[in-house]
Amino acid sequence: MRNPPRKALIFFCLSLIGVGLLLAGIAAFERIDETLGTIVGILGLTVAVVCLFLCLWMLVSSIGYSRLMAGKGVIARWHVSAADWDRFRAFDTIRAAEQLWLRNDIRIRKQTPPQGVDVIVGRHSLIVDGSYHHVSEKISGRRINWINAPADPECIEFPKSYPHSKGGSIDLTLRVPVPASARAEGVKAFEFYFSKIGK
Repeated sequence: MRNPPRKALIFFCLSLIGVGLLLAGIAAFERIDETLGTIVGILGLTVAVVCLFLCLWMLVSSIGYSRLMAGKGVIARWHVSAADWDRFRAFDTIRAAEQLWLRNDIRIRKQTPPQGVDVIVGRHSLIVDGSYHHVSEKISGRRINWINAPADPECIEFPKSYPHSKGGSIDLTLRVPVPASARAEGVKAFEFYFSKIGK
């Protein structure tokens, strides 16, 4: 997710709006109309609870994001030039079309930043182009993967899985480019995670 501290603030503000709606619903129930008060109260309670939960989730992500940005727990870091990122974007589109679970968990921006993209890999998470992602310890039947040619630059693929609201899971892949100039750093990150989730 991109910029978790900002998202935490947004969800906190939305939870306050939810509390306001809840209080307005209670007041409307007592003074104006019971049906209207009930609807507004239920809406407010739902918004407050859901947004408070999301705010807490963003706060946890914000801590991890801030730690990595400050250099704490960093295993490897590298820079991807704009040209390498453009080639990665083209390959990522082709790779993601092969299987549903190969869709990239990173929401890649439509425009490549002219300065390129930074990658910071930590012990439990990583940041790619300012987008923070937790890396799972073990996902059944899947493992971390290193993609050589035809990928240019080469890539690391981390398995990702999210619970589905209707049961089961949504499987994705966190795909990160490793340019030739940063291969040593990429190998370091790959070997660290392979020892945790690759076997």
